[in-house]
Amino acid sequence: MNGEYTAFDPARDVETVARMIALSFGGTPEKSKDWLAAGGHENLRVVRASDRAVASLMRIPMGAFFGGRSVPLLGVAGVAVAPEERGAGRAAFLMREFLRTAHEERWPLAGLYASTHTLYRKVGYEHAGHRFQYTIPFVRIDATEPKEQGFTVVALTDQDEPEVRSCYAAFARRFDGSLDRGPYIWSRLRRLREDVYTGFGIRDAAGTLRAYIHLTQQRTPSGRHDVSLSDLAFLDVESGRRLWKLLRDFSTMGESLVFYGGPSHPALQLLNQQRHEVKLKDDWLIRVTDAKLALESRGYSAAVRTNLHLHIDDDILPGNSGRFVLRVDGGRGAVEKGGNGSIRLSPRGLATVYSGFNTPTQARMLGLVSGDDAALEAADSVFARSAPWMSDMY
Repeated sequence: MNGEYTAFDPARDVETVARMIALSFGGTPEKSKDWLAAGGHENLRVVRASDRAVASLMRIPMGAFFGGRSVPLLGVAGVAVAPEERGAGRAAFLMREFLRTAHEERWPLAGLYASTHTLYRKVGYEHAGHRFQYTIPFVRIDATEPKEQGFTVVALTDQDEPEVRSCYAAFARRFDGSLDRGPYIWSRLRRLREDVYTGFGIRDAAGTLRAYIHLTQQRTPSGRHDVSLSDLAFLDVESGRRLWKLLRDFSTMGESLVFYGGPSHPALQLLNQQRHEVKLKDDWLIRVTDAKLALESRGYSAAVRTNLHLHIDDDILPGNSGRFVLRVDGGRGAVEKGGNGSIRLSPRGLATVYSGFNTPTQARMLGLVSGDDAALEAADSVFARSAPWMSDMY
């Protein structure tokens, strides 16, 4: 018996869960309490045994863009088990119950960054996208000057927040995997632990916000500083070039610029020379928690019109299991039960194909999908997009 999966009770659980978080991830119980409060006590879940919390996690409501549409995604962070309770299956039970309740609540997707991939793969998560770190010495920033005149650099304030979010959404929906951020993620872009980020925007002659950044500066031993970005978005080539000009203006005392994204960030493609360093930070994972809703919520190419016959095997979420027909037409998908099940997917196979991290034919090579060549090649065309990525960490 692994206990009871239940809501967090601040009166009983704060000290116990803060201790678990501190011992699992480092830091102090006091800092852990701050993080629990920032995420919202209502979003915490615990496994309770003998009337005390022995494992915990934080739920992060948000979304992710796939095929240009926002799909609701329930993130997970802070999965922790008390050291004296480890090895008893507490974490696996915690995650199975999390997935079961997410399915009951009709969340299409669940996502996380994995500290140990083995655990999460066992419950159906699979690699779904990348997060890379880019480092560019300021002396190597050589973007072309914008041709458009009338741009103005402005310091962003709280009053600009609606425009910032609108600008981000217009940017992010073009890239599969980018988060449709919720309150938890947005709050971390302004302040993360001891780092405070300052926002700057690029407005055009009409006053429209067409690009922005949030940055913080860290002094180096030389007395100069590095600049790190928590956020970056632009809507077109001219505003992107003006954003690079703003960043280049930090070169007087700046040594290196650091920011995050996919295998190739669109901002990097505006540089004339590719003289940056790229380092893989993480592969993030997703799990399909409601197959029908997930397949119907995402977008597809408007040029594709086809039917895919799927057979999903999901022993943790039986409601996902069985044969389904995915009908794709006009950029939308519709799912109904039935069909011949010519493409068979495990939960891990469905996750990696759904995100576009692997095509169906690639997933077959990994043992996550099975089917004949014709069926899988048709499925390849349905899920073909650019490599999925996100800039955010949660």
